[in-house]
Amino acid sequence: MDKLNRAMDEQLEKKVADLTAHNDETGDGKLDAADLKAQLNRIEAQLELQDQQNRRIMRNQKLRMTLSVVLTLILLISLAVFSYFSHNAYVEVMEATQHVNGLAETLQGSLDSVDPEALDSMMQDLPVITEQLKQVDVDSLNQVLEALPTLLDDVNKLKSQVETISGLLGSVGALFGS
Repeated sequence: MDKLNRAMDEQLEKKVADLTAHNDETGDGKLDAADLKAQLNRIEAQLELQDQQNRRIMRNQKLRMTLSVVLTLILLISLAVFSYFSHNAYVEVMEATQHVNGLAETLQGSLDSVDPEALDSMMQDLPVITEQLKQVDVDSLNQVLEALPTLLDDVNKLKSQVETISGLLGSVGALFGS
């Protein structure tokens, strides 16, 4: 902006200097109508340059104002989005807190409903159960669990075969019984 102002000032000074140098148009040493015309031209040139300068300043100010409004809107929209997501996060935290409180109440209710003697007995049995679990062979347990689905399928097949045989024997018995 300063460069533009300096350039316009230089142009104005140059035109004024040109007009001032030729102030006496007739060269007769007197101020006459031709000299006044030259002065009027100089003043008009100054006004024209100032008008151009003012128009550029107004255009630049409009541009700056528009950019300020746009930046303000962007900032407000960003704040609104941040506020929206902050509110959603707050609501989620509050819901999670309510769930935790509900679980704590349920746990406390369960603990309150347990007979203290039964709870003490369970706590006494816990080390024994832990020791027994430590002695379980995990590899053997995994092998049994892997074979369990096949075994269940075989049992289901045998069950269906027994039902089929029972059905046949029932129908044969019904034939001989009639």
